[in-house]
Amino acid sequence: MKVLIVGINGMLGKELTNVLAKKHEVIGIDSNPAASIPGIDIQKADICDQKSIYEKITKINPDIVILTAALTDVDLCETEQDLAYKVNALGPRNVALACQRFDTQMLYISTDYVFPGDNKKDKEGYKEFDKTGPVSYYGKSKLYGEWFVKNLLNKFYIVRTAWLFGKDRMNFIDGNAQALQKGQKIRSCTDMIGCPTNVLDLSIAIEQLIESGLYGIYHVTNSGFASRYEISVKIADIIGSQKSLIEKVIQKDLKLKALRPEFCPLIGYNWKMSGFKPLRSWQDSVEDYLRKYLNSSNPN
Repeated sequence: MKVLIVGINGMLGKELTNVLAKKHEVIGIDSNPAASIPGIDIQKADICDQKSIYEKITKINPDIVILTAALTDVDLCETEQDLAYKVNALGPRNVALACQRFDTQMLYISTDYVFPGDNKKDKEGYKEFDKTGPVSYYGKSKLYGEWFVKNLLNKFYIVRTAWLFGKDRMNFIDGNAQALQKGQKIRSCTDMIGCPTNVLDLSIAIEQLIESGLYGIYHVTNSGFASRYEISVKIADIIGSQKSLIEKVIQKDLKLKALRPEFCPLIGYNWKMSGFKPLRSWQDSVEDYLRKYLNSSNPN
């Protein structure tokens, strides 16, 4: 299968390349192709430039396009809403229009932030077909992107995931671990509850999905859920740091520009019912990641 990854130099794009290149032909597009991946053809194009992305995709003529590129800074999306719409809504539209020409498959990476995060009564989370209702403009812009993909294409996958962590980009897991290792205090929310997801596990799941031909909307995260505070405590346990360094806070204490969903675990119901196995627990995935991370950070 010829796979085109748009946003290949991002954290997920790089991990996807590592996973998919073992069996498939992988080609990349990125707005900044300078950080090249050995052995992979990476071409320059911006998803906001409709003409450029159309020409690149149709010339490559892949079997599937995986769109990982997005504006993921939640607070920036709140203050720069036109930019967020341009990247997260019109960007997917532009990619989908290019896929239309040869009836090319498309996989779009979306987010748990398309939901309001208010279903604490259920104590489960959101299934793929539950009612959306984002509380931030980031979530709105990603939902608009989903709309374009669903309405322009017949052969599509929409993968909603959450709280990604992995190598090559600073993330919540890395930031907590680094601060705790240095004996620094951290503030961690008790009212932000979701599913930490290792990009390695997500990439393996995406490979299974695109090889299946089972189009649709899927929730794909590591299993289980926790608050940001509970995740910080787990990190402290793994690396042997003092839990007293972790201060419990709530969202309003952080004075964030954009509101985050409070209770937003994703339930992979369609994933499970389609015959796919659940991803490993977030605890096992975080521990495995941090063991490797600590070993690479402390070679001695």
